[in-house]
Amino acid sequence: MASASHDIECEFCGLRNEKIVDPKQLPCGHIHCMPCLTSHYEKNKICWCGLQSCGKVYKMSPELLDDYDVDDARLCDTCIKIRQHKRQATSYCTDCSRKFCKEHLEYHDVALGDHRTVSMTQYLSKESQHKPDICTKHENQPLVLGCKVCHTICCVKCVADSTKCDKGGPHDFQLLEDLAASLLDTVLTEESTTKDEEYEKLFKEVSKVQADFDDETQAMLLLIHNTRDSQLNEIKLKYDTLEKHVLENRKQSRTKIADFIEDELLKQWNSLRTNKELLETGTKSHPPATIVSGFKELKAELDRIAKEDLPKLKLTDQLELKQTGERRDIELEVISSHNIIVEEQKTPPVQLSKSLTKLSSVQLSSDPLSICHYKGNTYIGLEDYTVSRVDIDNNITKKFISTSGRVESVTCYKNRLYTLSITTPLTVGVYSMKGKLITSWKHPYHLFRSDMLVIINDKVLIADPPNRRITTYSLDGQVLHHNHCPPLNNSYHVTMRAPDNSSLILSSFGHSKVYKIDTATHEVMWTLTEVKYPEGLVSYGEYVLLAAPNNNTIYIINSTTGNIVSQMTHDDIAGEVPSLEVSGSNLLVSNSHSREVIFYTIN
Repeated sequence: MASASHDIECEFCGLRNEKIVDPKQLPCGHIHCMPCLTSHYEKNKICWCGLQSCGKVYKMSPELLDDYDVDDARLCDTCIKIRQHKRQATSYCTDCSRKFCKEHLEYHDVALGDHRTVSMTQYLSKESQHKPDICTKHENQPLVLGCKVCHTICCVKCVADSTKCDKGGPHDFQLLEDLAASLLDTVLTEESTTKDEEYEKLFKEVSKVQADFDDETQAMLLLIHNTRDSQLNEIKLKYDTLEKHVLENRKQSRTKIADFIEDELLKQWNSLRTNKELLETGTKSHPPATIVSGFKELKAELDRIAKEDLPKLKLTDQLELKQTGERRDIELEVISSHNIIVEEQKTPPVQLSKSLTKLSSVQLSSDPLSICHYKGNTYIGLEDYTVSRVDIDNNITKKFISTSGRVESVTCYKNRLYTLSITTPLTVGVYSMKGKLITSWKHPYHLFRSDMLVIINDKVLIADPPNRRITTYSLDGQVLHHNHCPPLNNSYHVTMRAPDNSSLILSSFGHSKVYKIDTATHEVMWTLTEVKYPEGLVSYGEYVLLAAPNNNTIYIINSTTGNIVSQMTHDDIAGEVPSLEVSGSNLLVSNSHSREVIFYTIN
């Protein structure tokens, strides 16, 4: 059981800490009594968070919830909120009243640098606990109540003495904690929440840029090393060849010199030395008569040797090295090529087009009702309860996915494929990109020929024309909220697309109208009535392409003003065109009449 130092409270009955009965923790991280959750589940068949600033709804029985772990009081609130690996909190923000791990504290400090944070040790110590303020009128009475209208703070005894509210009516007292949470919730507007999401997205973009830049510079270093090694190897090979040539030439010259010494120089020198020795030793080894008689011949030989030229050494084909210059250049240099700017990504303006050129088509065995192009593949929802996949070479995989009804919507988001099938009630299927079912849920309404599933900011939006509203789900199928949408007006054959994260565009075949709706207020931003029997539509940069097969036309509409700015015609745009898709400069058109998807180039 949790100790009082962790300060938890059931948001329904108000029981705190060890008095909470069988505490359970919802996926949002907030704690409630099991009996309170069971009571609400028996009435509504849902579990919902009683905290006003949260209020999330879950389609699950309380028995499936985890028991509250006391140690969660020391975990990072952001980790718990986004359901990632839970890390130990290291700091506590006294302004946000939230705990942060080291990683999420860095994001917090960047975005909210003026907030005060303390260590978890200080936060959990008795000295750091907030002591209630005491009423100045009643001794030892804590200030526990506040007026929702005039924000007057008082104790329990003050309620009996209270007069009319400063605003003129009676006081509307609430528990001070609840009133503070409610006021804080009004401050944390949707704009600030959206801005926080933009910062988180920018953090991710910067991290991605850093990773890409690291990869790019690492590739540069590898190129430098490889080029250096290659160039050095080539230089070494060249100098090795020069060295080999010089050594071979030296060897040949040494051989010629050795032959000269042996064959020429030593031969004549030995003859000279021999004759000299004969003269020097003749007086000792020969009688004088012999020396005298042989002197003439010996002197003649010595005179001949003395008069002969010395032998000459001739070395041909000798080498000479010539320095070709002072070249010290390498084969790479550093240049400035581009700048990196990380900011909000703006969609580039699209050039207005006036014609279509047919590239190819894919023949299908059933009516194509919806199209989605994602990472080189085209996914086609069919009337025969299947999804076909067409790759970049127009090779088709039939029955890539089999569903339980006509596939009126197919879209891809974060490597997942979402389908909306016409069953009773409707079925939403979530598949891997290999076609394996991950999860599914029921959308409890019936639509007729409506491509009405859109995903924005990790939320799945599905229209409900009979009830004039749009239901918002989480990516795993939990109902988040319903929003009234009058333009639906029991429409049939409706297509819905999101040109950006703050608006929706709907085309109603039955009413011959096209609307743009604000996703926050669900107010109509503009209405287009000039196009008769509009069908499929798709965002195209700052424009919207709208199919009107009754006159073989694709209209180009300014998504900001709703004005028609151009149009394109083609004979193949006829019959029924329930869905359009854009891939680069190509337009994909589903034609139910001819049972094909046609690929055009937008000129």
